[in-house]
Amino acid sequence: MPKITFDPNDLSFEVAEKTKILAAALRNKVDIRYGCGACQCGTCAVAVAPTECLSPMSPAEHALLDKMTLPVDGSIRLSCQTRVVSGEVKVDLSFQDKYSPDKGLF
Repeated sequence: MPKITFDPNDLSFEVAEKTKILAAALRNKVDIRYGCGACQCGTCAVAVAPTECLSPMSPAEHALLDKMTLPVDGSIRLSCQTRVVSGEVKVDLSFQDKYSPDKGLF
């Protein structure tokens, strides 16, 4: 069963395969910033590793991250779109303190 650890809190949870990061956070009462939940606003972007444990990035997610001038190499993902497919994933929520969807990185 896949596992997600939310840093910097070091909160870990086992999740069903293909669970979205945002859904896992909300289900477990993890404080995560989000807006639309539908790949429209970019508010829920988080830093993730390792990228090979996650679902592939959709064209819509790639386009929104690119528009926000965030990396599109998989190290930053939208938690409303990204599913954990295997292994152990670290989600760095402190990234949300470093950027604003409308202003980019600070």
